[in-house]
Amino acid sequence: MPSDQRGRLRSSSRESLEEAATELFLEHGYYTTTVDDIAARAGVSRATFFNYLPTKSAVLWVEVDRALDAMERALAAGASLSESLGKVTDALGKESVPLIAIQAEAMNTGEDVVAEAGKRIIALARLVADSDIAPDLVWSTTGAIVQACLEWAQAGV
Repeated sequence: MPSDQRGRLRSSSRESLEEAATELFLEHGYYTTTVDDIAARAGVSRATFFNYLPTKSAVLWVEVDRALDAMERALAAGASLSESLGKVTDALGKESVPLIAIQAEAMNTGEDVVAEAGKRIIALARLVADSDIAPDLVWSTTGAIVQACLEWAQAGV
């Protein structure tokens, strides 16, 4: 049966890009690895890279972005903040520590990666603000969640 779909499945291309970037960042460092290097290693074009990810540094945050998306879906479905966090941590699993959390030094990451972290903290704060948390507790709650995530990541798998 012929298929109208061309190229790789969307999920396999994204996974290939994540894997290629991770390998290259660990082999050569973040700053010396280019988007072209990542695309070539993944077997896709530069344009395909940007179909999946807005920046080179965004590839390091894919797991965090997935967790934020899952949290947003849970909150939209009516779950409390606590329930949403529980669902996200259960789905993420104890062995899925995002590489940015444990390999930043080995990858020699820097300023633009820090800026990407800030974007995720703002996204988290927006989700907290949209939850059942009192408005005056949004930032302290967001900070507590970030601190808990850092401690979890530093504990390792």
